[in-house]
Amino acid sequence: MSCLKTPFPAGPGLLSALVLAAATPALADPSLPPPAAMPIPKGDFVLDLGVAGIMIPRYPGSEEFAVRARPLVGIERLTLPVVGVVSDGPAKGVFVYPAFRVDGERKTSDYPELAGMRDVDWAMGLGLGAGVNRGNWRVFGEVMAGVKGFSGLTARAGADLLWSPSPETVMAFGPRINLAGQDYARTWFGVTPAEAAASGGALSAYDPDGGLASAGLAMTWGRAISDRAMLQVEAGWDRRLADIEDSPLVSRGSRDAVFVATGVTWRFNFGGS
Repeated sequence: MSCLKTPFPAGPGLLSALVLAAATPALADPSLPPPAAMPIPKGDFVLDLGVAGIMIPRYPGSEEFAVRARPLVGIERLTLPVVGVVSDGPAKGVFVYPAFRVDGERKTSDYPELAGMRDVDWAMGLGLGAGVNRGNWRVFGEVMAGVKGFSGLTARAGADLLWSPSPETVMAFGPRINLAGQDYARTWFGVTPAEAAASGGALSAYDPDGGLASAGLAMTWGRAISDRAMLQVEAGWDRRLADIEDSPLVSRGSRDAVFVATGVTWRFNFGGS
């Protein structure tokens, strides 16, 4: 997903899909390196914009799915006064990128299985990620602090095999692991004694600790439609683990979180010669 290049050698070029729409959860990963058939055009500011449709769980722990729209925003080159170019296409080496997560609101009135639970407003975490890209593989990790809806930290790490079967196509596939602080775990997977009582015995009180939250796999496929347009398909699966898995909300929902998304981006360039 997102990747902001720094003056030292950096990794993937497209910014991740920035998902700020209500009820659309997202986790940041390093972006998919664009294929060779999409050279970066001239300009001080090169921007990729698009939209994707995404099928996701209705809320963290839900066994039901929803299909929503998701904006795609990417930056290939950004030229700043005095600083100069801070983002300029994919390159092997160390990379850093802004990391984020967004979890949509959970309204009890929409879900009978949550009777007695309080509503949960949408939440956001912001942070920083870093990794190493070696051309045919990459590893990365990121840490995010809650800025809305929860406090404390969450973290994510992964590794990908990178493959470009043709000049028009590029793929990334690999494992993921997610960690959650106690406040995040309590917000989405805890049940207070008052909520347990209000559920009429359907839910038992539960106070999860932070730590390991889930592990799974992620895949991204991209194909250049032209030198400016790219079709992208993403899919991922996570199995909830440890205290998160033991939550009564997960027992009434699903231990597995799956998403599938597809969208198209178009490249714009501004300024420069």
